Amino acid sequence: MNTTERLTLFFLVLLLIWGNMVSGLGAGLACPDWPLCFGEFFPQLNFAIFMEHTHRILGLLVTIFFIFLAKNRLKTYVGKQKLIPILCSIFLATQIILGGLVVIFQLETNITTFHFANAIIIFILVYTMCIYSDSAKLKQVEIFNKSNLIYICLFIIIYFQLVLGSYVRHADAGLACPDFPKCLGYWMPPYLSKTVFIHLLHRFTGFLILIISLILFLVAYYKETSKSILQNARRLLFLVGLQVILGIFVVVSKLSFSITAIHLLIALLIVILVLNIIFEEKAQ
Repeated sequence: MNTTERLTLFFLVLLLIWGNMVSGLGAGLACPDWPLCFGEFFPQLNFAIFMEHTHRILGLLVTIFFIFLAKNRLKTYVGKQKLIPILCSIFLATQIILGGLVVIFQLETNITTFHFANAIIIFILVYTMCIYSDSAKLKQVEIFNKSNLIYICLFIIIYFQLVLGSYVRHADAGLACPDFPKCLGYWMPPYLSKTVFIHLLHRFTGFLILIISLILFLVAYYKETSKSILQNARRLLFLVGLQVILGIFVVVSKLSFSITAIHLLIALLIVILVLNIIFEEKAQ
């Protein structure tokens, strides 16, 4: 990757993590208007305004770097490949509009969740454009093949888990089960409210991903597959295991914004790793 690609990806990851911290701190409405903040581009700052306004500035930086990236890919990609930067541009424009709606509707749960879900799609497309700089390299990629099926299924589950985690946060269900490993003192609460249900679903999906990752590692280990597949399976198991531990600490720490930010960072690393596995499988 060249400097522009690295900066685009870096600022996008930083934007996602920063947005997570803004949400965790409850600073999403520190600037009550949009796109300016109290009618100014450089408002008087307190900590909450600094966090929210910096989130908007990071969004502007990502947009600027993305324009250069997309412009370059429209030149280097051919045929249907051009749909990647085009679609990503549409998703980014949608994201900007959603950012305004989040403020206008005062962080309405469904909009904020869709805002995050859309951001992850942008992240996936931008990452793909960053690692595949030209048409020849991208042409070698064949996502939908038999060897990739299990990883594609895992990827879908991981995406669902990411979006579900966002919904859990914005629906104030993060502490619906304030204890661990039990929930409200029960292995299975006798009454499942909406918040308890989605919290437990998030826990269950996390452990499901861990089990799948363990199975993939054991299969790679005992089948004596290539070194790269085994290494990636080991990394995946480590990251997912770490993510589960962090998820526990998120609950124990009563939603510490710093731990939730690290939790999201590890989730993005898992997304990158699974994408790399899928891409490598195709090349083999």
